[in-house]
Amino acid sequence: MEQKGKAGRKAQVYDPVRRKYVALTPEERVRQFVIRFLHTECGVPLGHISVENPMQLYERNFRTDLQVRDRQGEAVMVIECKRPEIPLDEKVLEQAMRYNLGEHEKFVAVTNGMEFKCYAAGMQDGKRIWVEQDRFPNWSELTENRK
Repeated sequence: MEQKGKAGRKAQVYDPVRRKYVALTPEERVRQFVIRFLHTECGVPLGHISVENPMQLYERNFRTDLQVRDRQGEAVMVIECKRPEIPLDEKVLEQAMRYNLGEHEKFVAVTNGMEFKCYAAGMQDGKRIWVEQDRFPNWSELTENRK
């Protein structure tokens, strides 16, 4: 639900995860689209999605755009959202993978709202690898085989 800006005020959008209105930037528009997609198409409960989640990695502070957490509160997916004009190149993917090093999610995704790339964690020769998927996982797939 968009709220039009008044004179001197920026447009806002209601974020159902944070339960408040936030500034409607191009990146926020993409983030809200992904939240709705995760909830309505993938069946992820809103209470299991976190927005701009702070994390520390190698003594540096970062914020992940979106995380999906399982029923135990463990992160199972991190999603990096970019503005529509930002290409999903190696640099964007590396950023999302860097966040994943701290949480060890099963899935990593990047999107600019126009293009989506999703990767599942796997093992090959004793090393963690990322396999590109042709779709986003649903809630059952995100939470299966969790210890």
